[in-house]
Amino acid sequence: MKPIHFLGILIVVIGYYLFKVFSPFLGNITIAVLLSLATYKMHRYFLIKLPGRVLPTLISTAILALLFFAPMIYIITNAASFVAKIDFSLLSNFITQTKAWIKDVIASHHWLHTSSDYTTQIDVNKIINWIIKSATYLGKKSANFIKDTFFILIFYFFANLYGKEMLRYFLNIIPLKKEDSVTIFENLASIMGVVFNSIIATAIFEGFLFGIIAHIYGYNGLIFGILYGFASLIPVIGGVIMWLPLALDRYFDGDTKGAIVIALYSIIVISIIADTFIKPIIIKYIDEIMIQDEHIRVNELLIFFSIVAGLSSYGFWGMIIGPAVITLMISVLNLYPKLAHHR
Repeated sequence: MKPIHFLGILIVVIGYYLFKVFSPFLGNITIAVLLSLATYKMHRYFLIKLPGRVLPTLISTAILALLFFAPMIYIITNAASFVAKIDFSLLSNFITQTKAWIKDVIASHHWLHTSSDYTTQIDVNKIINWIIKSATYLGKKSANFIKDTFFILIFYFFANLYGKEMLRYFLNIIPLKKEDSVTIFENLASIMGVVFNSIIATAIFEGFLFGIIAHIYGYNGLIFGILYGFASLIPVIGGVIMWLPLALDRYFDGDTKGAIVIALYSIIVISIIADTFIKPIIIKYIDEIMIQDEHIRVNELLIFFSIVAGLSSYGFWGMIIGPAVITLMISVLNLYPKLAHHR
């Protein structure tokens, strides 16, 4: 047996057991690697400015944790304390009042009248039980999310620490010309950087705008701003699930004017002006700063739909996976004619 064949068999056997050991963390490792690509230019800046490799890697990891993960953990911990303080008697009264309000609205509008009174089907106890079950489910998911976040940060640290060596190794073993392999890497790193920075920038921007109106009406502007920032990632209905509860709360509190102001502000200022007109400008600006070469540009609309598709297929982390898959496919398709021509 030739040494190279023996080595190949050994790699397969070791790879199998390596897969078995790390299979529970494959998703976390994938996200960590993609995030390291997305923040490649930031990490390279710290490598140039700071001594060694450990310190720049620690700073890059800390920045990622502060920008991306700290707000999530802050929201989860505050949500847990909020659920613990819920007064279910007040909640029951609120649901009862809502039920009465719906009945009054139907009664005051004759065209809404039907042969059946659907408000009788609203069971207060069932709704409260559903809320308790949902809170328990979200609590379990939040605990899993915090655990995944911890492992993602660890794998992100090592991906940055040894990324250069791993990249050099794979460039040497991939059966492609070095410039072609580098092109694929640059495409992926650049687009991931644009996507990541665009997500962060627009979430902060729209969250800040909503935090202002929430603070004006006496709510915790920081919490609602962070929540709106993450909710804005959900296509079409993202903003609605944040401003509608606040508007309803103001309405049931007797502040009809405040409810209208919150709704109009959220629709006009955030959804129309900020999301429709300013957000594409932010993405385009980041695109022009981070991507210098025309051949690695990807249409902003395609990036947007890849984020939407990723969120639909993979949940929260799909906003990272979706653009990565699209970018890899475009890079390979662009490279294929060149290789086929020189075959």
